Amino acid sequence: MSQTWVALVRGINVGRAKRIAMLDLRNLLESLGYSEVRTHVQSGNAVFLSGQRNAAAIEEEISKRIRSDFRVDASVLVRTATEFVTAVDANPFVTRGVAPQELHVAFLSAEPAAAKKAALGQTAFSPDEFAFGKRVIYVRLPNGIMGSTLPDWERALGVRVTQRNWNTSTKLRVLLSAAASGCGVSAPHPRG
Repeated sequence: MSQTWVALVRGINVGRAKRIAMLDLRNLLESLGYSEVRTHVQSGNAVFLSGQRNAAAIEEEISKRIRSDFRVDASVLVRTATEFVTAVDANPFVTRGVAPQELHVAFLSAEPAAAKKAALGQTAFSPDEFAFGKRVIYVRLPNGIMGSTLPDWERALGVRVTQRNWNTSTKLRVLLSAAASGCGVSAPHPRG
């Protein structure tokens, strides 16, 4: 039975380097045997169906093909539709009524060590705020990305990280709504 996945490809289509057209990304994913592939603008994000159940295997397969087909080193993180919807719905800043343009979600390749999480003082980066979820960090940046004082998450936590703004995160959730009928995921419209 196929499962719906979200692929978050880090480091493509930012600036002039590492450009990959979404049509080419869709074709690549289809050539790997994934079906019903949808992408979101030029963001390097895709939703697809696969019978593969091993997230690490999917990540490696996509990353390896991007490297061989496009000569681009791109880290790939995947989540099941259920994991992605749960992560988006659990954003504590949305329930506080924070403006959507201040919000971002950093997806993590693994759960960081408790000691590394504890070493990051919650108030040390004010006015920026963050909160940990399951393999995710919810981020509030009132002064935007360029004005952020937050640390390099990968260096601080020792895991791979890719960050998406709230608009992209909720649009991907809407794409999952369209795919939900075939995967048993309830995906109503996102908050925010």
